[in-house]
Amino acid sequence: MKYSLTALVIILGIFIITTSCKITEGVEIERVDNVTKVSEGNRLLAAGKVASTMMRRLSRAIDSNDWAKMDMWAHELKHGMGFNCIKLYMMEYHDTPDEFRELSNNFNNAINKLILCVKNQNSENTNIEFNNLVKSCDACHKSYNKDAEELNFSATGGNN
Repeated sequence: MKYSLTALVIILGIFIITTSCKITEGVEIERVDNVTKVSEGNRLLAAGKVASTMMRRLSRAIDSNDWAKMDMWAHELKHGMGFNCIKLYMMEYHDTPDEFRELSNNFNNAINKLILCVKNQNSENTNIEFNNLVKSCDACHKSYNKDAEELNFSATGGNN
């Protein structure tokens, strides 16, 4: 009798738990009405915004001396910006000038040197190479985005 009562309580408990999980009462669902669809024409802009976010995250990782995050964000930036944005630019502007190729090479050289410094956990050179990376971004933006203000990738920076 004692075991039957215990078994009944356990079964009743399991039943209550499983049915209570199915209750949708009180659950709020947020509806997103304003979604910006990335069209063919603004893929480059969207990729640039993602790269800007990665740069700020890389900057925060460097400021906090977090080698794992530095490595992660530097590689993400290399693949996101180095390959994606540059490829999108070349697709959008079929006639890619030599100046852009040179600026692209400068960016790739700077990010590769930064990745090497991060791998070796060389604080002094990491800061130098990050500054060179920012300069390569600035040079490209000055050349191809005449209306843009100077880039600020600090944690409190204004570039989104």
